[in-house]
Amino acid sequence: MVSRHTETEGGTGRRSFLALVGLAATASTAQGAAAAEPAASASGASPALVDADLEPAEALLAYVEAVYGDRLDEADGETVLAGIEGSLASGEAFREVGLENADEPAFGFEAYRGEE
Repeated sequence: MVSRHTETEGGTGRRSFLALVGLAATASTAQGAAAAEPAASASGASPALVDADLEPAEALLAYVEAVYGDRLDEADGETVLAGIEGSLASGEAFREVGLENADEPAFGFEAYRGEE
């Protein structure tokens, strides 16, 4: 899939944007119920950025729209939502796999250091 927004004037590309979406997904699961509470600041309580009653994908999309809405059109919103839903589905699939600390990948990696 080729995006028409490969690079912006600020130097951030599609990969950077998708990395931010991934970080937002990770942060939302790490915060859990704490996200439902408005954050307190030095000047008092600030309102929550998104509605805590939304489904996770909808809440993440609302967050992305709140932060980057001036750069997104409707087609971009649909693309972002599809990416968020895919990331959440992948996260759920990873949680279903029981791994122990001793589990390792099925392959070994050794950096090539040239002829010895």
